[in-house]
Amino acid sequence: MALDETQVSQAVAAYIEKRKNHRQKVDRYGMNHYTKEPNDAPRYPEYWEGYNICADMYDAIRPHVDPNYYPVKLFEKRAPNETKDQAEFMRANYRPVTIPVFEDFKATITRAFADQNWNITYKRETDDRFGDDTFEEYVNHGIKNFGSLELFMKSMLPTLKIADPNGIIAIYPEDVPTTEIDGEEVFSNDLVEPQPYYYSCKRIVGKTDDYFMVVSQYTSLVKEGKKVTNDGEVLLLFDDENIWKIEQTGKKSDFVFGEPQVMYNHGEGEIPCKVLMGTPVLYNNNVLYQSVYITAIPLLDQVLLDNSYLGLIKARSTFPFIVAVGDICEFEQDGNKCNDGQIYNVNTGNYSTCPSCNGAGMRSRFSASGTMLIRPKTSLSDGDTGLSGEYLKFVSPPLDTNKFLREEIDTNLLKSRGILHINNSDQAVQGNEAQTATGSMNKMRSLYAFIKPQSDQMFYIFEWMNNTIGYQRYGEYYGGVNVVYPTTFDIVTPSDYLSMIKGLTDAGAPPSIVYATVINYLRTINYTDKETDAIYNLIGIADDLLTMPSGDIALRVANGTIEAWRDVLHHSAPQLIQELMREFVPTDEYNEFLDLPINEQVDALIEKAQSRTIQQDDAFTRLENQIINFNANNRGAGTA
Repeated sequence: MALDETQVSQAVAAYIEKRKNHRQKVDRYGMNHYTKEPNDAPRYPEYWEGYNICADMYDAIRPHVDPNYYPVKLFEKRAPNETKDQAEFMRANYRPVTIPVFEDFKATITRAFADQNWNITYKRETDDRFGDDTFEEYVNHGIKNFGSLELFMKSMLPTLKIADPNGIIAIYPEDVPTTEIDGEEVFSNDLVEPQPYYYSCKRIVGKTDDYFMVVSQYTSLVKEGKKVTNDGEVLLLFDDENIWKIEQTGKKSDFVFGEPQVMYNHGEGEIPCKVLMGTPVLYNNNVLYQSVYITAIPLLDQVLLDNSYLGLIKARSTFPFIVAVGDICEFEQDGNKCNDGQIYNVNTGNYSTCPSCNGAGMRSRFSASGTMLIRPKTSLSDGDTGLSGEYLKFVSPPLDTNKFLREEIDTNLLKSRGILHINNSDQAVQGNEAQTATGSMNKMRSLYAFIKPQSDQMFYIFEWMNNTIGYQRYGEYYGGVNVVYPTTFDIVTPSDYLSMIKGLTDAGAPPSIVYATVINYLRTINYTDKETDAIYNLIGIADDLLTMPSGDIALRVANGTIEAWRDVLHHSAPQLIQELMREFVPTDEYNEFLDLPINEQVDALIEKAQSRTIQQDDAFTRLENQIINFNANNRGAGTA
């Protein structure tokens, strides 16, 4: 439903009221000086049902996705016996060691983006007036910061979706072409340039079935004291007909907004915003989305804590405490000597800390060069000869804790990777089941079931972005796109396939099943090279003996149950194809041999293998004839 100016103003007023009420609660309960968050009030205003849940989830995931984000809340509560100095040391030396897990997880779910897994077809506009300025040209070259919409999907969408499933992608043109008619500025008919914009769930300050309202990236001029600053808020409200712009005005502290203005009339009939989505959950009959990454967050949080503790212990072990013999402090002030680090002050009648030993009651025996000085025995004193034990020693924490923390870190990282279905590349399999074809197939099915929903959601958003941009730019003349979603994924490593092939062969599985697994193995190792992939695709179709051992082939050729040319094709297919590629003469329709229809490629390869076999047969025939003639001549000579 399209909103009018009054309804937009009411939405803005609701935002202002909720924010001010939260501010009052913060003032009432106080603020945590470490986290800069309210003590007993909700962490954020509840702008919409479930806002705080979504914002908290976003904050929990962010330390493991954003290397520049420090998890204040994670380190807010000090561990037992942890001093303030130790807490400050850990904060200063914090390292985001869990980011590699996220990168591997992202690489896992983005296997859906492999070119052979999906396809998009762009339809021409229904009117020729646009010439070469087509939709396909625009989305492949006109997207700011990314160039193409496809690159935006592949590089940005997975990260945003993992970190913030309740955030949104909004589509709108930043600048709308205008023209002057009768002295009035109106929107022109020139093509607009819609772009995708991401807004985190924390920026969505109003949401109903009829609109989304966000705190945008734009700013407005406001008064702060006697100065005018450009840091006022600008709200954008998206409904199914218009995009409204509402700017903060006046004094910044008053938090007042001006009249809503229509920034762009998109006229689509639906809101040009799409939630990034994840696993749907119900909260008071409202659908919220949970990130698939959230299940591993408790383990990854523990890794961050343990790694910081380990860094602190390593530093203390590297720079141990020095225990050394000292002298009694004999500093004197106003006639009063230091007594256990305290000096009596006659004027005040109180004790004060000795400025020489800083209250220790002892003074150092180290020289200016760092050498410990030991008193020798003299006629007046025994010096230090009467001391027993060590003059100097270094004390550091035991290394057992270091080992324990390292094991904890490695264990939790491994567990988190297992939860997220992340497999180390070609890692050694463990357990009896994992060493079988059944174990590998079960692992593949589990990973497939994990990736498929995420893939479908990403491609749904990609298709929606294309259609929304197309409609906003070309209106009723937009031709549309046809997106084929992935149904297969490169989710098994080459070593997994080899294990499956061995297991299937040893189990006597039907050749057709072994053949299918071999084809998948070839695609796995060659999918990034289109030419190699095309070559092995041709071999897979033309070679009927692909999964048969060489010994069985030789035996069958000798028995005459297999033609000799099939043996030649089986053992020499790559070389024969390379020869066909070199011999191919380009035509107007096909530039290379591999551009031919697959059935013509198969026929040419079989013909090439047969020609090699004929040449070999001719040679054997000639040799056989020579032997026959030789024997005949010898018999004739013997008779004579």
